[in-house]
Order: sequence, then structure tokens, then C-alpha cells
Amino acid sequence: MITIEKAKELFLIDQQLKGNTEITISNYDRFIDYFIHFLGSDKMIDTLTLQDIKKYQIYLMDKDKNYNFETDLKKKISKTTIQTYMRAVRVFINWLYKEGYIAENIGEKYKLPKAPKKVVEILSEEEIAKIYKAINDNTEFGLRNKCMISLMLDSGLRRDEVITLNIENVHFTQNVIKVTGKGQKDRIVPMGLYTKKLLFKYVNGYRPMPDYPTNRLFLSQEKTPVSADVIKMIIYRLKKKTKIERLTPHLLRHTFATRYLINGGDTFSLQMILGHTSLEMTRRYSHLASSYTVKNFKNLSTLDKLKGRNIHL
Repeated sequence: MITIEKAKELFLIDQQLKGNTEITISNYDRFIDYFIHFLGSDKMIDTLTLQDIKKYQIYLMDKDKNYNFETDLKKKISKTTIQTYMRAVRVFINWLYKEGYIAENIGEKYKLPKAPKKVVEILSEEEIAKIYKAINDNTEFGLRNKCMISLMLDSGLRRDEVITLNIENVHFTQNVIKVTGKGQKDRIVPMGLYTKKLLFKYVNGYRPMPDYPTNRLFLSQEKTPVSADVIKMIIYRLKKKTKIERLTPHLLRHTFATRYLINGGDTFSLQMILGHTSLEMTRRYSHLASSYTVKNFKNLSTLDKLKGRNIHL
């Protein structure tokens, strides 16, 4: 038998053979590593039990969130994050059973923890303006940060898609970006004129193509590709400056999708832009857009219109 650490290495090789993206494999590596750290890297696979998985979930529920930058913020790991971590563990456990490393399919017996289904409150126009005012784009990294925020808010890119975007995939003459999304699937995403202007300034002012040994568009201070932690830090600082506590990369994407429909876009083209595999995934934004349209009820209310025309009711 092998240790859980060695099993993880074999699992990750299998993920590469499947053709999973670099980001997906990196996430599996990180999430399963948390589980291994809890159990001990020398734990033998054949001693793994359902109780080990349940104990790990309880441990996560009581754990403070880690930040890879200096902060005085103390916060418990969210239920949604716990669900994400546990889902990765379950995929790993199911793989162990399929490969014959464990005799019992304990992954099938384990039920994922429930995460709350919250109604997404998208960013208002005033909040968007506040975010942009909080970023000084007269500096290299201020401009870079505004570009990354704009790609999520105005083109609907995922955080990981922004990180892995290559410089040659930004097509200024056509106003589009080629994005490699989940499952290594490419798609073409439109680029607004304001986002185009920001990217053009960044590429020509701070990111000339031949000067760096990487094709990634966005670079850190060390001239290496930005990581997820860089975006986490940017979002954290924007939260403090703007007081918009619910701000996340995914909220930027949610705001793009909902406002796209509110402004007259259709669900089919939105599906293509977001890179969703089914229209059902995109339809949830239709419900959200409808909810926000209700805010204009004063223009649609029969009684309000009659009162506006001074008709006695």
C-alpha cells in the first residue's frame, strides 16, 4: 500500500492525462493538500475511513480563513468554500476506489455539506463608479488592476481566465478576446471600448510583447504571471476602500451577466460569452435580471400611471 501523499501525486498525473487545465490541476493539488495536512502525509491509504472525511469537514467549519498577505481580518471559512474543498476530496476518494487503492467506496457514502443559496445582489452603477474611482490607473499596477477588474465586469471573464490570458489573444482590431475556459475550451468574448482603451494603454505602455519570457498578459512586480493571490489582495483592498463588503471576482462576473440581459442582450449569446455548457446555467441570470427590472415598476404600474395623470382613484 502507498501513503496518501503518493496517492495524490498519482491522482494529479491522471488529471494531466485527462487533459484538465493547469488551473484545475493546481486547485486539486491545493485542496487535497489541505486534507493531507490534516490527516498526516504518512497516513496509509488503506487506513482511510469515512470518519476521517467527516472529522476533516468539522475541522474546516471551525477554521479561520487564511490570507496570503498582511491583514488584520479574521473570518471563518465560508460554507461555499468548505463545499468546494470537500468536493475535491470526494473526487479524490472516488478515484482511489476506482483505482483499487481502497476496498470500500466511502466517497459514495459521504454527502457534501449544504451551502446557502443566496440571492445575488449585483453591483449598482454607483458602486461600480466607486470601485473605478478607488483605482489609480496612472501607475503601472493601478492600470493593470483596472484592466483585470474590467475584464471580469465588462466581458464576464472568470478570475482564472484573467490570470491565464495570453497577450496574443487580445485582438484590438476586432474588439474581441480569445479565452481558454474550463475544460480547455476556447471561446471568443467581446471587449467594450473602455476596456479596450485600458488594455491598449497597458500593453503598449507597460507590457510590450518581446520583453518578457512569458506570454501571460498580466505580470506581477517580479515580472512573473499574476497569481490568484494577487487578485485576492486587489479585491481585499478595494473592499476596504469602497466599503463594498460583498465584492468578489465572481460578483463582477454576475454583474456583467445580469446587466447584459437588462441592457437587451439575449441568453443564447450570453451563454457563448460566459462559456456555459448548457443554456440552463445561463437562465438563472434571466431570473436575476427580471428581479432587477421590477425596480422600474414605477414606470410599469397601472395605478401609478393613473395617479400621474391626476385621475382620481
